[in-house]
Amino acid sequence: MISKELEEKLIAKERSILAALKRRDLSAVATALADGFHEIGNSGKSYSKAEILDALKDPAAITDYSLEQFRLLRVSASCMIVTYIATVRRRLQGKEEATRAYRSSTWIEQAGSWRMIFHQGTPITRDSIL
Repeated sequence: MISKELEEKLIAKERSILAALKRRDLSAVATALADGFHEIGNSGKSYSKAEILDALKDPAAITDYSLEQFRLLRVSASCMIVTYIATVRRRLQGKEEATRAYRSSTWIEQAGSWRMIFHQGTPITRDSIL
C-alpha cells in the first residue's frame, strides 16, 4: 500500500515540474530530474535530461496546464510510477494551442530524495478511449 504522504509528495512533484516548465526555471527542472533521465515525448521523440533542459529555450511558452486522474503504482520501496492526464496550453507566434496527453513518470528515491528517471507522454486524440 502507498502512504497518503508519499502519494501527495509525488503528485506535488509532478505539479512542480509543470510549474517550473511554465516559469522556464531551469534549476528547478534540473533538480527534479535524475541523472540518466529519459523522456519519450508526445511526438514519439526521445529526449535526454540535457535535451529537456535545452528545450526550455523553446519559444513555445506554456501559458496554462491542468493535471487530473492521478494514479500511483509501487514498483519497489524506492521506485514509483505516477500516471495522469495533462492538458497543456502553449503560445507560439501569437497562436494558442492545447494538447491533452496520458502521462507516465517513473520516480526513484536516491539518498532520501525522489527524482524522475523516466517520463512518457501519449497524445489523447478524439478517437482515444478514456
